[in-house]
Amino acid sequence: MTSSSNQTDKLWSLLEGQGLPTDDRNHHAFLRPLVLRPETEEARGVIEDFVVRSSVGKNRGVNQLAKFRLHWQYVLLNLCTVLFQHRWLIVSLDQNAYSQDEWLKLHGLSYSCMRDVISYLEAEGLIEIIRGRKYANDPSRTRLYPKSRLSGLLKGLFGLIEEEIRPPYISINAGVSRWKETIAGLSSDHNEVVEMTTINNFLKDHEWTCKAPVRLVYKSHILNGGRLITPFQNLPDKKVRIRINTLIDQQPICEVDFSANHLRLNLAFNAKEYAGDSPYEDIGAIAKLDNRDQIKDFMTVAMGASTETEARKALYQKGFNDDLIDRIKEATQERFPKLELFSGWGIYAQNFEGQIIKDVLLQGVAQGIVCLPVHDAIAVQRQHAEWAKEVMLETWSRHMDGVKTMVKVDMAAPSVGS
Repeated sequence: MTSSSNQTDKLWSLLEGQGLPTDDRNHHAFLRPLVLRPETEEARGVIEDFVVRSSVGKNRGVNQLAKFRLHWQYVLLNLCTVLFQHRWLIVSLDQNAYSQDEWLKLHGLSYSCMRDVISYLEAEGLIEIIRGRKYANDPSRTRLYPKSRLSGLLKGLFGLIEEEIRPPYISINAGVSRWKETIAGLSSDHNEVVEMTTINNFLKDHEWTCKAPVRLVYKSHILNGGRLITPFQNLPDKKVRIRINTLIDQQPICEVDFSANHLRLNLAFNAKEYAGDSPYEDIGAIAKLDNRDQIKDFMTVAMGASTETEARKALYQKGFNDDLIDRIKEATQERFPKLELFSGWGIYAQNFEGQIIKDVLLQGVAQGIVCLPVHDAIAVQRQHAEWAKEVMLETWSRHMDGVKTMVKVDMAAPSVGS
Protein backbone atom coordinates (compact mmCIF):
# COMPACT_ATOMS: atom_id res chain seq x y z
CA MET A 1 0.00 0.00 0.00
CA THR A 2 3.02 2.30 0.50
CA SER A 3 3.93 2.65 -3.20
CA SER A 4 0.29 3.37 -4.06
CA SER A 5 0.12 5.97 -1.29
CA ASN A 6 3.33 7.67 -2.48
CA GLN A 7 2.03 7.86 -6.04
CA THR A 8 -1.30 9.26 -4.87
CA ASP A 9 0.47 11.92 -2.78
CA LYS A 10 2.40 13.01 -5.88
CA LEU A 11 -0.78 13.32 -7.95
CA TRP A 12 -2.55 15.14 -5.14
CA SER A 13 0.25 17.70 -4.91
CA LEU A 14 -0.35 18.53 -8.59
CA LEU A 15 -4.10 18.90 -8.10
CA GLU A 16 -4.31 20.94 -4.91
CA GLY A 17 -5.78 24.42 -5.16
CA GLN A 18 -7.69 23.87 -8.40
CA GLY A 19 -11.09 24.87 -7.00
CA LEU A 20 -14.37 23.48 -8.28
CA PRO A 21 -14.62 21.97 -11.77
CA THR A 22 -16.53 23.80 -14.48
CA ASP A 23 -20.16 22.67 -14.52
CA ASP A 24 -20.45 21.51 -18.11
CA ARG A 25 -20.65 18.17 -19.90
CA ASN A 26 -16.89 18.02 -20.40
CA HIS A 27 -16.51 18.02 -16.62
CA HIS A 28 -19.22 15.51 -15.68
CA ALA A 29 -18.71 11.84 -14.81
CA PHE A 30 -21.47 9.28 -14.32
CA LEU A 31 -21.65 6.89 -11.38
CA ARG A 32 -19.78 3.64 -12.08
CA PRO A 33 -19.68 0.28 -10.21
CA LEU A 34 -16.30 0.84 -8.57
CA VAL A 35 -14.59 -1.53 -6.12
CA LEU A 36 -11.48 -1.62 -3.96
CA ARG A 37 -8.78 -4.15 -4.72
CA PRO A 38 -9.30 -7.30 -2.62
CA GLU A 39 -6.22 -6.80 -0.46
CA THR A 40 -7.16 -3.32 0.77
CA GLU A 41 -8.99 -4.12 4.01
CA GLU A 42 -7.71 -0.99 5.73
CA ALA A 43 -9.28 1.17 3.02
CA ARG A 44 -12.60 -0.62 3.40
CA GLY A 45 -12.76 0.75 6.93
CA VAL A 46 -13.25 4.24 5.49
CA ILE A 47 -16.44 3.11 3.76
CA GLU A 48 -17.64 1.07 6.75
CA ASP A 49 -17.27 4.10 9.02
CA PHE A 50 -19.70 6.07 6.87
CA VAL A 51 -22.12 3.12 6.76
CA VAL A 52 -22.14 2.84 10.57
CA ARG A 53 -22.42 6.55 11.30
CA SER A 54 -25.20 7.12 8.77
CA SER A 55 -27.15 4.10 10.06
CA VAL A 56 -27.45 5.37 13.64
CA GLY A 57 -31.12 5.28 14.58
CA LYS A 58 -32.05 3.33 11.43
CA ASN A 59 -33.49 -0.16 11.75
CA ARG A 60 -31.92 -1.86 8.72
CA GLY A 61 -31.95 -5.64 8.37
CA VAL A 62 -28.99 -7.67 7.10
CA ASN A 63 -30.02 -7.50 3.44
CA GLN A 64 -30.95 -3.81 3.64
CA LEU A 65 -27.62 -3.00 5.28
CA ALA A 66 -25.69 -4.84 2.57
CA LYS A 67 -27.56 -2.86 -0.09
CA PHE A 68 -26.94 0.40 1.78
CA ARG A 69 -23.23 -0.46 2.05
CA LEU A 70 -23.07 -0.97 -1.75
CA HIS A 71 -24.50 2.51 -2.32
CA TRP A 72 -21.93 4.03 0.04
CA GLN A 73 -19.15 2.17 -1.77
CA TYR A 74 -20.24 3.42 -5.18
CA VAL A 75 -20.72 7.02 -4.06
CA LEU A 76 -17.49 7.35 -2.04
CA LEU A 77 -15.25 5.61 -4.57
CA ASN A 78 -16.74 7.65 -7.41
CA LEU A 79 -16.30 10.88 -5.42
CA CYS A 80 -12.65 9.95 -4.87
CA THR A 81 -12.21 9.28 -8.60
CA VAL A 82 -13.85 12.53 -9.78
CA LEU A 83 -11.67 14.40 -7.29
CA PHE A 84 -8.59 13.39 -9.32
CA GLN A 85 -10.41 13.69 -12.64
CA HIS A 86 -11.55 17.18 -11.55
CA ARG A 87 -15.13 16.47 -12.62
CA TRP A 88 -18.57 16.59 -11.04
CA LEU A 89 -20.16 13.25 -10.16
CA ILE A 90 -23.59 12.85 -11.75
CA VAL A 91 -26.22 11.03 -9.67
CA SER A 92 -29.98 10.73 -9.94
CA LEU A 93 -32.27 11.94 -7.16
CA ASP A 94 -35.36 11.46 -9.33
CA GLN A 95 -37.39 8.60 -7.86
CA ASN A 96 -38.86 7.65 -11.24
CA ALA A 97 -35.39 7.12 -12.71
CA TYR A 98 -34.79 4.10 -10.49
CA SER A 99 -37.67 2.21 -12.09
CA GLN A 100 -36.92 3.35 -15.65
CA ASP A 101 -33.14 3.71 -16.08
CA GLU A 102 -31.61 0.46 -17.37
CA TRP A 103 -28.21 1.11 -15.78
CA LEU A 104 -29.64 1.90 -12.32
CA LYS A 105 -31.78 -1.24 -12.43
CA LEU A 106 -28.90 -3.41 -13.68
CA HIS A 107 -26.76 -2.52 -10.65
CA GLY A 108 -29.55 -2.80 -8.10
CA LEU A 109 -29.47 0.86 -7.08
CA SER A 110 -32.44 2.30 -5.22
CA TYR A 111 -33.77 5.80 -4.74
CA SER A 112 -34.16 5.49 -0.96
CA CYS A 113 -30.56 4.34 -0.39
CA MET A 114 -29.11 6.95 -2.74
CA ARG A 115 -31.22 9.67 -1.14
CA ASP A 116 -30.03 8.69 2.36
CA VAL A 117 -26.35 8.63 1.32
CA ILE A 118 -26.49 12.02 -0.38
CA SER A 119 -28.57 13.54 2.43
CA TYR A 120 -26.00 12.45 5.00
CA LEU A 121 -23.07 13.85 3.03
CA GLU A 122 -24.90 17.14 2.50
CA ALA A 123 -26.03 17.45 6.14
CA GLU A 124 -22.45 16.86 7.32
CA GLY A 125 -21.13 19.55 4.96
CA LEU A 126 -18.93 17.08 3.09
CA ILE A 127 -20.02 17.77 -0.50
CA GLU A 128 -20.73 20.57 -2.91
CA ILE A 129 -24.10 19.84 -4.51
CA ILE A 130 -25.86 21.29 -7.56
CA ARG A 131 -29.36 19.89 -7.69
CA GLY A 132 -30.72 18.67 -11.00
CA ARG A 133 -33.74 20.25 -12.65
CA LYS A 134 -36.33 18.77 -14.95
CA TYR A 135 -36.28 20.14 -18.49
CA ALA A 136 -38.62 19.16 -21.29
CA ASN A 137 -36.00 17.57 -23.53
CA ASP A 138 -32.86 17.33 -21.40
CA PRO A 139 -33.34 16.42 -17.72
CA SER A 140 -30.37 17.45 -15.62
CA ARG A 141 -29.18 15.17 -12.84
CA THR A 142 -27.66 16.24 -9.53
CA ARG A 143 -23.92 17.02 -9.47
CA LEU A 144 -21.66 16.28 -6.49
CA TYR A 145 -18.07 17.18 -5.66
CA PRO A 146 -16.21 16.46 -2.40
CA LYS A 147 -15.36 19.34 -0.08
CA SER A 148 -11.88 19.51 1.45
CA ARG A 149 -12.72 17.51 4.60
CA LEU A 150 -14.10 14.62 2.57
CA SER A 151 -11.25 14.92 0.06
CA GLY A 152 -8.78 14.42 2.89
CA LEU A 153 -10.55 11.22 3.93
CA LEU A 154 -10.87 9.82 0.42
CA LYS A 155 -7.71 10.79 -1.45
CA GLY A 156 -5.67 7.87 -0.08
CA LEU A 157 -8.09 5.40 -1.69
CA PHE A 158 -7.46 6.61 -5.24
CA GLY A 159 -4.70 4.19 -6.20
CA LEU A 160 -6.74 1.26 -4.85
CA ILE A 161 -9.93 1.83 -6.87
CA GLU A 162 -10.87 -0.03 -10.02
CA GLU A 163 -13.85 -1.14 -12.05
CA GLU A 164 -14.23 -4.83 -12.69
CA ILE A 165 -13.27 -5.72 -16.25
CA ARG A 166 -16.22 -7.59 -17.66
CA PRO A 167 -18.37 -7.42 -20.81
CA PRO A 168 -20.13 -5.96 -22.64
CA TYR A 169 -17.18 -4.20 -24.27
CA ILE A 170 -19.15 -2.72 -27.20
CA SER A 171 -22.00 -0.26 -26.74
CA ILE A 172 -23.93 2.48 -28.50
CA ASN A 173 -24.93 5.79 -26.94
CA ALA A 174 -28.13 6.67 -28.77
CA GLY A 175 -28.93 3.99 -31.29
CA VAL A 176 -31.13 4.93 -34.22
CA SER A 177 -33.58 2.46 -35.76
CA ARG A 178 -32.59 -1.00 -34.46
CA TRP A 179 -28.87 -0.36 -33.98
CA LYS A 180 -29.11 -0.58 -30.18
CA GLU A 181 -30.63 -4.04 -30.39
CA THR A 182 -28.10 -5.05 -33.07
CA ILE A 183 -25.11 -4.03 -30.94
CA ALA A 184 -26.55 -5.69 -27.83
CA GLY A 185 -27.15 -8.90 -29.78
CA LEU A 186 -23.68 -9.34 -31.32
CA SER A 187 -22.54 -12.94 -31.03
CA SER A 188 -19.43 -13.93 -29.06
CA ASP A 189 -17.63 -14.83 -32.30
CA HIS A 190 -18.30 -11.48 -33.99
CA ASN A 191 -14.96 -9.99 -35.07
CA GLU A 192 -15.17 -6.82 -32.95
CA VAL A 193 -16.46 -8.73 -29.91
CA VAL A 194 -13.49 -11.09 -30.19
CA GLU A 195 -11.05 -8.19 -30.56
CA MET A 196 -12.40 -6.22 -27.60
CA THR A 197 -12.54 -9.36 -25.46
CA THR A 198 -8.91 -10.12 -26.36
CA ILE A 199 -7.82 -6.62 -25.33
CA ASN A 200 -9.72 -6.64 -22.04
CA ASN A 201 -8.74 -10.18 -21.05
CA PHE A 202 -5.10 -9.15 -21.44
CA LEU A 203 -5.58 -5.95 -19.41
CA LYS A 204 -7.17 -7.77 -16.46
CA ASP A 205 -3.79 -8.87 -15.13
CA HIS A 206 -2.22 -5.40 -15.20
CA GLU A 207 -2.51 -2.28 -13.06
CA TRP A 208 -2.99 1.37 -13.94
CA THR A 209 -4.78 4.40 -12.55
CA CYS A 210 -8.57 4.39 -13.09
CA LYS A 211 -8.39 0.74 -14.13
CA ALA A 212 -11.58 -0.18 -15.97
CA PRO A 213 -12.68 -1.91 -19.19
CA VAL A 214 -11.74 -0.45 -22.54
CA ARG A 215 -14.98 -0.19 -24.51
CA LEU A 216 -15.75 0.46 -28.15
CA VAL A 217 -18.56 3.02 -28.13
CA TYR A 218 -20.58 4.05 -31.16
CA LYS A 219 -22.62 7.24 -31.21
CA SER A 220 -25.73 6.17 -33.11
CA HIS A 221 -24.79 3.48 -35.65
CA ILE A 222 -21.73 1.49 -36.71
CA LEU A 223 -20.40 4.21 -39.03
CA ASN A 224 -20.91 6.91 -36.41
CA GLY A 225 -18.09 7.26 -33.87
CA GLY A 226 -16.62 3.94 -32.87
CA ARG A 227 -14.19 5.41 -30.34
CA LEU A 228 -12.30 3.50 -27.67
CA ILE A 229 -13.37 4.76 -24.25
CA THR A 230 -11.93 4.13 -20.77
CA PRO A 231 -11.98 6.37 -17.64
CA PHE A 232 -8.18 6.75 -17.70
CA GLN A 233 -8.75 9.24 -20.54
CA ASN A 234 -10.67 11.51 -18.18
CA LEU A 235 -7.71 12.33 -15.97
CA PRO A 236 -6.69 15.96 -16.60
CA ASP A 237 -3.48 16.52 -18.53
CA LYS A 238 -3.36 20.08 -19.81
CA LYS A 239 -3.56 22.69 -17.09
CA VAL A 240 -2.80 20.04 -14.46
CA ARG A 241 -0.70 17.11 -15.65
CA ILE A 242 -2.24 14.24 -13.71
CA ARG A 243 -2.53 11.54 -16.39
CA ILE A 244 1.06 11.67 -17.67
CA ASN A 245 2.31 11.29 -14.09
CA THR A 246 0.48 8.00 -13.49
CA LEU A 247 1.98 4.52 -13.76
CA ILE A 248 1.37 1.28 -15.66
CA ASP A 249 2.44 -1.75 -13.62
CA GLN A 250 4.39 0.61 -11.32
CA GLN A 251 6.42 2.03 -14.24
CA PRO A 252 6.32 5.63 -15.55
CA ILE A 253 4.47 6.19 -18.78
CA CYS A 254 4.59 8.26 -21.94
CA GLU A 255 1.88 9.10 -24.44
CA VAL A 256 2.44 8.66 -28.16
CA ASP A 257 -0.11 10.55 -30.23
CA PHE A 258 -0.93 11.19 -33.85
CA SER A 259 -0.21 14.79 -34.81
CA ALA A 260 -3.14 16.78 -36.32
CA ASN A 261 -4.86 13.47 -36.75
CA HIS A 262 -8.30 14.42 -38.11
CA LEU A 263 -6.82 16.79 -40.68
CA ARG A 264 -4.35 14.11 -41.80
CA LEU A 265 -7.05 11.42 -41.97
CA ASN A 266 -9.27 13.73 -44.03
CA LEU A 267 -6.54 14.43 -46.59
CA ALA A 268 -5.28 10.85 -46.69
CA PHE A 269 -8.69 9.24 -47.16
CA ASN A 270 -10.23 11.79 -49.52
CA ALA A 271 -7.19 12.88 -51.54
CA LYS A 272 -4.40 10.34 -50.77
CA GLU A 273 -2.36 13.38 -49.71
CA TYR A 274 0.32 13.68 -47.02
CA ALA A 275 -0.30 16.78 -44.89
CA GLY A 276 3.37 17.60 -44.38
CA ASP A 277 5.35 17.86 -41.19
CA SER A 278 3.50 20.81 -39.60
CA PRO A 279 0.03 21.41 -41.10
CA TYR A 280 -1.32 23.67 -38.34
CA GLU A 281 1.81 25.81 -38.41
CA ASP A 282 1.62 26.01 -42.23
CA ILE A 283 -1.94 27.34 -41.99
CA GLY A 284 -0.91 29.76 -39.24
CA ALA A 285 1.91 31.16 -41.37
CA ILE A 286 -0.47 31.90 -44.24
CA ALA A 287 -3.11 33.36 -41.89
CA LYS A 288 -0.44 35.34 -40.00
CA LEU A 289 -1.72 33.74 -36.83
CA ASP A 290 0.69 32.46 -34.17
CA ASN A 291 -1.85 30.45 -32.18
CA ARG A 292 -1.83 26.73 -32.86
CA ASP A 293 -4.68 26.03 -30.44
CA GLN A 294 -7.04 28.35 -32.33
CA ILE A 295 -6.21 26.64 -35.62
CA LYS A 296 -6.73 23.24 -34.02
CA ASP A 297 -10.09 24.36 -32.60
CA PHE A 298 -11.13 25.65 -36.01
CA MET A 299 -10.23 22.33 -37.65
CA THR A 300 -12.07 20.25 -35.06
CA VAL A 301 -15.25 22.31 -35.48
CA ALA A 302 -15.01 22.78 -39.26
CA MET A 303 -14.56 19.07 -39.92
CA GLY A 304 -17.24 18.08 -37.43
CA ALA A 305 -19.94 20.51 -38.52
CA SER A 306 -22.38 19.64 -41.30
CA THR A 307 -22.56 23.21 -42.62
CA GLU A 308 -20.47 26.36 -42.45
CA THR A 309 -23.28 28.14 -40.61
CA GLU A 310 -23.28 25.44 -37.95
CA ALA A 311 -19.50 25.70 -37.65
CA ARG A 312 -19.57 29.46 -37.26
CA LYS A 313 -22.12 29.26 -34.45
CA ALA A 314 -19.95 26.74 -32.61
CA LEU A 315 -16.81 28.84 -33.14
CA TYR A 316 -18.53 31.99 -31.82
CA GLN A 317 -19.02 30.07 -28.57
CA LYS A 318 -15.24 29.56 -28.43
CA GLY A 319 -14.54 33.28 -28.80
CA PHE A 320 -13.94 33.40 -32.57
CA ASN A 321 -15.27 36.28 -34.68
CA ASP A 322 -16.02 36.28 -38.41
CA ASP A 323 -12.71 37.90 -39.33
CA LEU A 324 -10.70 35.22 -37.50
CA ILE A 325 -12.84 32.43 -38.96
CA ASP A 326 -12.39 33.78 -42.49
CA ARG A 327 -8.62 34.15 -42.07
CA ILE A 328 -8.17 30.55 -40.95
CA LYS A 329 -10.65 29.20 -43.50
CA GLU A 330 -8.95 30.98 -46.42
CA ALA A 331 -5.48 29.96 -45.25
CA THR A 332 -6.63 26.36 -44.91
CA GLN A 333 -8.10 26.34 -48.41
CA GLU A 334 -4.90 27.84 -49.81
CA ARG A 335 -2.63 25.31 -48.10
CA PHE A 336 -4.91 22.26 -48.46
CA PRO A 337 -7.37 22.84 -51.33
CA LYS A 338 -8.52 19.18 -51.19
CA LEU A 339 -9.35 19.23 -47.46
CA GLU A 340 -13.05 18.53 -46.87
CA LEU A 341 -14.66 21.02 -44.45
CA PHE A 342 -18.23 21.62 -43.24
CA SER A 343 -19.50 18.19 -44.30
CA GLY A 344 -19.75 16.35 -40.98
CA TRP A 345 -16.61 14.40 -41.83
CA GLY A 346 -15.32 14.45 -38.25
CA ILE A 347 -17.47 11.49 -37.26
CA TYR A 348 -15.78 9.35 -39.94
CA ALA A 349 -12.40 10.50 -38.65
CA GLN A 350 -13.40 9.26 -35.19
CA ASN A 351 -14.35 5.91 -36.69
CA PHE A 352 -11.00 5.55 -38.51
CA GLU A 353 -9.20 6.71 -35.38
CA GLY A 354 -10.92 4.08 -33.25
CA GLN A 355 -10.11 1.27 -35.67
CA ILE A 356 -6.45 2.30 -35.92
CA ILE A 357 -6.00 2.60 -32.15
CA LYS A 358 -7.74 -0.76 -31.65
CA ASP A 359 -5.30 -2.40 -34.05
CA VAL A 360 -2.39 -0.89 -32.11
CA LEU A 361 -3.80 -2.23 -28.83
CA LEU A 362 -4.13 -5.70 -30.36
CA GLN A 363 -0.50 -5.60 -31.48
CA GLY A 364 0.38 -4.62 -27.92
CA VAL A 365 -1.45 -7.70 -26.63
CA ALA A 366 0.55 -9.88 -29.04
CA GLN A 367 3.80 -8.40 -27.67
CA GLY A 368 2.72 -8.39 -24.01
CA ILE A 369 2.74 -4.57 -23.94
CA VAL A 370 -0.04 -2.65 -22.15
CA CYS A 371 -1.45 0.12 -24.35
CA LEU A 372 -4.19 2.39 -23.04
CA PRO A 373 -6.24 4.47 -25.50
CA VAL A 374 -6.29 8.25 -25.05
CA HIS A 375 -8.45 9.48 -27.94
CA ASP A 376 -5.90 9.79 -30.82
CA ALA A 377 -3.00 8.54 -28.69
CA ILE A 378 -1.91 5.62 -26.56
CA ALA A 379 -0.26 5.51 -23.15
CA VAL A 380 2.52 2.95 -22.68
CA GLN A 381 5.40 2.41 -20.32
CA ARG A 382 8.29 4.67 -21.33
CA GLN A 383 10.45 1.69 -22.20
CA HIS A 384 8.04 0.90 -25.04
CA ALA A 385 7.96 4.39 -26.59
CA GLU A 386 9.96 3.47 -29.71
CA TRP A 387 7.88 0.32 -30.25
CA ALA A 388 4.69 2.40 -29.99
CA LYS A 389 5.92 5.00 -32.50
CA GLU A 390 6.84 2.36 -35.05
CA VAL A 391 3.60 0.40 -34.68
CA MET A 392 1.39 3.50 -34.77
CA LEU A 393 3.03 4.85 -37.93
CA GLU A 394 2.79 1.49 -39.71
CA THR A 395 -0.82 0.87 -38.64
CA TRP A 396 -2.04 4.33 -39.65
CA SER A 397 -0.35 4.09 -43.05
CA ARG A 398 -1.83 0.64 -43.66
CA HIS A 399 -5.35 1.90 -42.92
CA MET A 400 -4.81 4.97 -45.13
CA ASP A 401 -3.56 3.10 -48.21
CA GLY A 402 0.13 3.93 -47.75
CA VAL A 403 -0.14 7.65 -46.92
CA LYS A 404 2.31 8.75 -44.22
CA THR A 405 1.53 10.48 -40.92
CA MET A 406 3.42 11.91 -37.91
CA VAL A 407 3.49 11.00 -34.22
CA LYS A 408 4.94 12.71 -31.18
CA VAL A 409 5.93 11.45 -27.73
CA ASP A 410 4.94 13.20 -24.51
CA MET A 411 6.57 12.49 -21.13
CA ALA A 412 6.21 14.09 -17.72
CA ALA A 413 8.83 16.67 -16.79
CA PRO A 414 11.45 15.19 -14.43
CA SER A 415 10.91 15.88 -10.73
CA VAL A 416 13.09 18.51 -9.11
CA GLY A 417 16.28 16.87 -7.90
CA SER A 418 15.83 13.73 -9.98
